[in-house]
Amino acid sequence: MSKYRWKRYTASESFDRIKKGENPFVAHGDFLDDWRRSDLSDRFELAAKSPQKVNTPEERRWAALFAATIELLCAQDDITPPAWVKASKYSLSVPWYLGAKSQNMRRYLRETTPSIFSQHNVFGGDDILDRV
Repeated sequence: MSKYRWKRYTASESFDRIKKGENPFVAHGDFLDDWRRSDLSDRFELAAKSPQKVNTPEERRWAALFAATIELLCAQDDITPPAWVKASKYSLSVPWYLGAKSQNMRRYLRETTPSIFSQHNVFGGDDILDRV
């Protein structure tokens, strides 16, 4: 029996929810919440398995976001990240600017996004892992 009273979503499960049509920001946010509410010793298991069967450009963007998210969360918690986050398929060839429609906004996101996300070519600003 789990010591947690809620269903904890792994990165892989959260990515599957996106593939099934759920709101990607909700699925990603649920993963973030579960990571932060879990004991430090239980966090790695949420990230151990990579997103499976990344088929479309949209899925590739979200998989890159999950990889960068996990890499940064692991760095913040002094946990060695799973090897899969460094695989080239989890870095985008074309930059993805979350929600940016103007060049000014893109420049702002490029300047403020944590470097780990920039390495994956995902730009969402300095609050990319903040929850409302």
